[in-house]
Amino acid sequence: MKSSEGFTLIELMTVVAIIAILAVIAMPRFAGLLNKSKEGSTREGLGAIRSTLHIYYGDNMIYPYDDLSSLTQNGRYISQIPYAKLPGTPHMDNRNISVGASTGTALTDSGGWAYVNDPDSTAYGTFMVNCTHLDLNGNTWNVQ
Repeated sequence: MKSSEGFTLIELMTVVAIIAILAVIAMPRFAGLLNKSKEGSTREGLGAIRSTLHIYYGDNMIYPYDDLSSLTQNGRYISQIPYAKLPGTPHMDNRNISVGASTGTALTDSGGWAYVNDPDSTAYGTFMVNCTHLDLNGNTWNVQ
């Protein structure tokens, strides 16, 4: 009798089918992890800018009343505004800052960030995610 070495076509097809099934199961989980990572990055950026605003206030005894370009000028407070990544929403990743005299006028739901820059406003110095959609956990983005 002649002994044959190697795998049969059926065995190879079975292995390929098992790998395909595992890939189909794993891909949504990896996509979910990527979205959670983006969300975490946005929350980190929100905290970083809020901290930077407090440092600016400590140095100047007033919040910036511009579009926060004073924070990045010469990299004194922060080198650049971080991206707001809003997975599960129609917004693209961006670092645009919408400014307004109140939270109602600054928050335009266009993605990026929102900042209240009016010294006469009770919300003066408030920095938010410029999105009214819910995050991946079903919560609002702008929890203090």
